[in-house]
This record gives sequence, C-alpha cells and structure tokens, in this order.
Amino acid sequence: MAEFITTTLMDSYAGGPHVTEIQIGLANQATFGADDYVLEGGRESEAQVLTNNSIRVFDAVYCIQGRRDVIPASGYTDVTIANGTQGMNRNDIIVRRYKKNESSEIESTEYAVIKGTPNAGAAVDPEVTTGDIRSGATLHEMALYRVKITGLNITAVEPMFNILKNMASLQKELTELNSKTSYKFDSLSWTNPTYHITKKSGIIHIDYHCVVSGGVSGMSFLVAKLPSSICPKNTIKSQAWTANGNSQRHGASIEIKPNGQICLVAGDSFVEAGFTVSYPL
Repeated sequence: MAEFITTTLMDSYAGGPHVTEIQIGLANQATFGADDYVLEGGRESEAQVLTNNSIRVFDAVYCIQGRRDVIPASGYTDVTIANGTQGMNRNDIIVRRYKKNESSEIESTEYAVIKGTPNAGAAVDPEVTTGDIRSGATLHEMALYRVKITGLNITAVEPMFNILKNMASLQKELTELNSKTSYKFDSLSWTNPTYHITKKSGIIHIDYHCVVSGGVSGMSFLVAKLPSSICPKNTIKSQAWTANGNSQRHGASIEIKPNGQICLVAGDSFVEAGFTVSYPL
C-alpha cells in the first residue's frame, strides 16, 4: 500500500493517497454550509407512516456538517416508534445519527428515534445531541422529523430539516427572477391611473385601471405611451372595459401600436376604464 502523503492541496496529484475525511468535510462545509441539510434530488428523505409503530424514510443525500451521507435512489429504512399511552401526548424525534469510534476513528451514520416523555398536557420535544464534527465531536444528531403521538396514534409527522437547492435549480430561479422586469409608461393621458407593466420570459403583461371624466362613446382616446423597449412589432388589438357612474360595465377595445401608443374606444359613455393584455416581444 502506498505511503500516505500529507498535503493541503486536495485537488492535486501528490504521488500517492493524500485526501483525508477531515479535508473533504471542511471543503463540503465551505461549499454547502456548516449546518445539516438534505440536498435536492430524489425523494429528499420523505417520510411515510406505515402504522402507529412504523415510519418509512425514503432516499436522500444528507450533508451532515460537511459529511455527505447517500441513501440510494431505491433505498428506504423503516424506523420503529414505541407505543403511545392512552390519554397522554408525546413527541419523538427521528434523527440521522453521526458517530465516530474513538479508538478506530471509523465514522458511521444510522437512523434513530429519540423517544419523548409522555405528558397529559402539551408534549415537549426530547433533547437532540448537537456536536461539532469539525472540532472532533464523536456524536451528532441531525433532526429529521417530529413525530406527534396522541394517545395510541401518530397524528403528525413534521419535517425539521432544510432542503438545500442545487446549482441548476438556483440558476433557473435566478434566470426567471432576472427575466421579470417592471416598467413605467413614458407618458399618460389620464391622471393617476393604477397600472402594472412587467416582462417575464419575453412576454409583456399590462394591467391598467383609471377613473376618468367625460368619457364619450365611440371616440378613440389616447391612454398612454409605452417605452420604446417594450413596444410591439405589430399592432395589438385586445378587449377592454368601461363603466358608467352606476358602475355598470360595458365592452370596449384597445389598440397598442408599434410606436407604443395605447388607444381605447368605448361602446358607451364612461367614468372608468381598464384592460389587461399580454403580448410577446
């Protein structure tokens, strides 16, 4: 067996084995964070109640203070919940337990259930051991689920972990966020309208409402003018609405021209007008 080489340069050729579990753990903490996470993907440690004494925990990739712990895609474990007590309430905690053998220094993980104390009143969570693996702790428990037991029955299984999204998911969300931009009209013909103009994934969405005076049936009114960056390539025609002083609505229409002008034609006299329209750029 090749001699172990001590080096700080993990990602290198050192002429022999040189990467330690401590280095990997620290690097993972720097990448994922120093806490406990379920990493995104698969069934993400989903829990299923089988009976009042058994809960199945499905596959997951855990990152326990930098230690990655992989349950294969087809894997699951059934954990046992002790019997409840008639007329009493109890909280149990399902954990993913990290252990390190002090003499051999071998590290391992397992599912465990920390049993709570039955109580006639409100149930209290049992204590979960939190160790600092970075500093050499030999025991640390990642809380997964709070199992609420009322009398003899499991009444709730509440997640206690955080799911850490992967880079692909974060990139997608960032792209969608950046693609949603808000705009304002370049000019307005009516005073103090309420409106929203947004662009998301190349689609312009406009919601518009205004209280006006002297709206006349059959006339074309210039409502507003869009900024040049979001003007349509061709004239957009869409439905609108107007309302009279009794709040009775009537059909109307709008045109959005390539120069950005928005014109409204009403079917009746009106004191309010509004429209919602979407179009691709």
